[in-house]
Parts: sequence; structure tokens; C-alpha cells
Amino acid sequence: MTSNIQIAIYMLVGLIIGVIFHEFMHGFVAYLMGDTTAQRAGRLTLDPLAHVDPFGTLLLPGIMFVLSLLGTGFPFIIGYAKPVPINPFQFRKRRGIIYVALAGVTANLLIAFLSLGIAKLLFETTSYDKIIITFLYIAYINVVLFVFNLIPIPPLDGSRAVGYFLKGEALSFYQSLEPYGFFIILAAVMLFGFFLATPVAGVFNLLARLVALPYRF
Repeated sequence: MTSNIQIAIYMLVGLIIGVIFHEFMHGFVAYLMGDTTAQRAGRLTLDPLAHVDPFGTLLLPGIMFVLSLLGTGFPFIIGYAKPVPINPFQFRKRRGIIYVALAGVTANLLIAFLSLGIAKLLFETTSYDKIIITFLYIAYINVVLFVFNLIPIPPLDGSRAVGYFLKGEALSFYQSLEPYGFFIILAAVMLFGFFLATPVAGVFNLLARLVALPYRF
């Protein structure tokens, strides 16, 4: 039986992988759109040290790690890396902001899908359950990042896509929420994080079915 500490460690591994690729893809797609800000800031790299945020990558996951060890039943560990700087005014097309916004969550979805594919291969060729479970939780936490970042609360990725379609006072009001977005998100995760469990399980199980993997959440 997998212990709370093992599950928490597996999710931390998946989280670190997920947030690094998430931010890298934001910068990379922005570069493809004509914005060299991330490149000049040294953020077009998979070096973890370039993306670590003291609170989002260390303290917040650490708090949730402890909560997991205490057996609170909290279904996931969440965190984030230091946001990659972008300048939408350098994009060749205005809709480039949508591509950049969705690049991060797309990376997380692909990591989840590939991890489940590897788990399926290992399931058929080896009896090392811990390795299989590691990839399952890497997939799971990346699905969490995928779903979480689609929430349309500034500055999450979902808000960037929504903001593209807003104009005038509606856009101004929406953007004015960003300074408070962190506190809104933190409160939402701590108080209502369990509501994410259903869509996360739905996406995970869909991907598992696509690779014919018998594991389900």
C-alpha cells in the first residue's frame, strides 16, 4: 500500500517537472510569436533554478506536502514557478496571447499523456509497481496543473485567454483583479480545492482510457 509520504513525494516530482515545462513553453511560444523578452531574461531554459519561485515552488508545495503527511485527505499538491516575462506588444498577431496562455497547460496535458503511456508500457513489461505509480502521479499532478491553470482568475492562464475577448470597462475591471488574484487563488485552493477533484479525475481517466491503462482515479 502506498503511504501518504510516498504519494506526496511522487506528486512533488510531478509538480517540479510540470511547472518548469509549463513556464518554458510560455516563453518558447512567445518567442515564436516574435517576443524575445523571455530569451533575453534567460528563461528559455529547462534549468529548474531559472524558474524557482520562493513561495510558489518551495513554500506553498511544502505546506501542502505537510498537509498530505498529516492525512488531511487533500487530493493534490499545487504550486507554481516564477512567471516567464512576456511582452504582448511584440507579438506578430494580437491573438498570440491566446497561444502563449494555452502553451503552458498544453505542456502539462502532454506530460500527463506521455507519463500514462510510459506507465502503460511498464505495466505490461515490469512488476516494479513503485515506478508505475510514480508515473501515474506525475500524470495526475500535471492534470491538476492543466485544470487549475484554466480557471479564469487573473493571473492564471485561463484569464489571459478570456481577457483577449473582453474590451473597454469589462477588460479594465478584469485586469484590476490581478493584484488580488494570488490571494483569491490561494483562498480558493485552501477552501474549495476539493471541487477540482472531479474535473481532474475526469481528464485523468479520459487520458488513461486513451492509452488503455486500467488505473483510474
